[in-house]
Amino acid sequence: MNEDIWGSADEAVVPPSTYFGRVDFDMYYCVLQKGEKTPPVFDPQQHREQDRRTNITVTITPLSSAPRQFITERRLIAESREWAGIVLPSIKALGLSTRELNNRWVRYEMVPTGRKYTKDGIEKESTTFKFLQVYTDEADAERAAAEFYGGGGGANEPEPANEALAATNNAERETALRFLPGIVAMAGGDEAKLATMLAQQPLLAKYFTVRSPEVQALLNAELEMATPF
Repeated sequence: MNEDIWGSADEAVVPPSTYFGRVDFDMYYCVLQKGEKTPPVFDPQQHREQDRRTNITVTITPLSSAPRQFITERRLIAESREWAGIVLPSIKALGLSTRELNNRWVRYEMVPTGRKYTKDGIEKESTTFKFLQVYTDEADAERAAAEFYGGGGGANEPEPANEALAATNNAERETALRFLPGIVAMAGGDEAKLATMLAQQPLLAKYFTVRSPEVQALLNAELEMATPF
């Protein structure tokens, strides 16, 4: 057996989930108070200046072509390791400020923050945004997404002799794709359960497994929506 495969097994990591969408920031000065899920607005008449923090609500709107139209929203504190150590450096790596990235179409990953939390008795790892690319408009982002997910043509275009078969397969695949969000939602974030459910659906099993990018995107979206702020 190739020795490289042993190293691959020993060094394997779960790849980050990659998405495309429009990012919007909403900010206000706040103070952190125990038991308050939404930090109250900073009031210089009531609060100490050294207690002032910056609340940032990050909202991601998906591409029009996304199989599931959900909006991702997270509240972060700028003076935190999550923002200052992960999110902000990724913005600066693009040569932009937060203001300049606002309302722009982007490619981003959800990467681990190092923070753990427990949901339904299961320990999970919190994730946050890492911005990788910015686009001129939604059409530009759509083209990038199609290329990234393997739908951009070129080597993926069917041979002329197989065009009729390819058209049939593409139509079947599109039909299967429309059923994916519901199946993933029913699995409740359980990959083993999802794998079984996919295998029991011949049309879905023909084109997708739990490792398919489309399935992983939906699965991770389910987990992200369940992640507390």
